[in-house]
Amino acid sequence: MRDQDSTVRHSVDGSAQSRTWLWASILAAIMMVAAALLYIFVVREKNAEPEPAPTVTVTKTAPAPTPTISPSPRESGTAFYDRLPSVVGAYVFTAVAENPDWEALGAFDAYTLTYSDGTDQVTLLAGQWRTEEAAAEAFDALGGPDGWPGPAVDLSSTICPEPPDPDTKAIWANRTAVFQVDAPAGGATQFYCLMPM
Repeated sequence: MRDQDSTVRHSVDGSAQSRTWLWASILAAIMMVAAALLYIFVVREKNAEPEPAPTVTVTKTAPAPTPTISPSPRESGTAFYDRLPSVVGAYVFTAVAENPDWEALGAFDAYTLTYSDGTDQVTLLAGQWRTEEAAAEAFDALGGPDGWPGPAVDLSSTICPEPPDPDTKAIWANRTAVFQVDAPAGGATQFYCLMPM
């Protein structure tokens, strides 16, 4: 009986030792694979060519034009009139008059504003209609589809389009409003680009 017990005990101990060795071998193999992968990764990183430094591009832009004269005083008026700017780039407001021609086209609020940079003058015709459809009809009647910058102008763009030659007139619509710039000395496109409406 004692010999049998001893044989059973030895067989159980041997089985447990085998399992321990098996797990130890598996763990050692996993650690060796992880170390090899880590070594390959480190060597590859060291031997890899360094990324070239980013090229810095310096873009020089001309300073935004600023007025050299002060705008004329303005009395407050309608909400549309009060939103019309007193300063557009180097140009400042100098005078305002009624715009009966645009009123005849259905505008309920229309003005002819004069701006000056101290040397040249620009005329801004501005009108507001009751609906976008009515403003679009007036824009068509004023020759807007054939004018510059045209009916498909992107008013949200921050990029000013290349001006035509001569750059003396721009007409555009913005929802219920229509605007036209007449610049006999040129610069209508820049005025349009700087106009906040």
